[in-house]
Amino acid sequence: MKKRNITEFQVLSEIIRKQPHIKQKEIAENLGITVQAVSEHIRNLVKEGYVKSRGRGEYVVTEKGLRKLKNWISEFKDYLDEINSAVYRYKDIWPAIADDDIEDGDTVYLFMKNALLYASKEPKGEAKAKALYGGKKGDDIAICEIKGIVDVPKGRVVVFKIPPEVVGGSRVVDFDLIKDNIKDLDNYVIATMGTVAYVVANKLGFKPDIRFAVPEAIVSACNRGCNVVALITGKMAEKVIKKLDNAKISYTVLDATKNK
Repeated sequence: MKKRNITEFQVLSEIIRKQPHIKQKEIAENLGITVQAVSEHIRNLVKEGYVKSRGRGEYVVTEKGLRKLKNWISEFKDYLDEINSAVYRYKDIWPAIADDDIEDGDTVYLFMKNALLYASKEPKGEAKAKALYGGKKGDDIAICEIKGIVDVPKGRVVVFKIPPEVVGGSRVVDFDLIKDNIKDLDNYVIATMGTVAYVVANKLGFKPDIRFAVPEAIVSACNRGCNVVALITGKMAEKVIKKLDNAKISYTVLDATKNK
């Protein structure tokens, strides 16, 4: 429906509500348009035979106008239904990462990994959904019709206490200890606190995900289901541990100094 048609529909609706005594100024105020625009639309409606003028500001809707109005109402209802459907369709679409190659229309199972929503064709959780738009493994896909609850268990933390520079810094770090206690690095968020810890992460080939507001960010990551490896320099570890205790986050503390 064109914009002009919508406005004429509104003007015709106002006329049928208030006929025969029509005040163009009142219609203009109700519709948020100028009096001149109302006058022009009324002239067009009269010309098309949808409205009949009785003079002295009196107008009535003709039989032809009634039929046109009913037709407009039907068209407008279809238009609104289409918009309403699009709004709810958009609201109910969620992004996920494909854990398998997924086709449009597939039923998928939902699970959380590193605070991201994944969709798999194999049962990996109780929540299910329909793939609106599928994709290859690792692609972002669109899911809808979610049923069930996606379980988001709290993550846990492995805290490595990194020796500060005053006792040797990275030169006295037991790198093998860190490597041996981290299996499958892809399943961890990496946090560093302090310069030495950052250097140690670089030497291990780790790319830190968290470097600022570290204690708070670790808790936030765990609450979203992420496991965290935290390389924390010296006494800074005490601040992190206190934060984890307050948030009831499970953790393990390992001293990464050689011969400890």
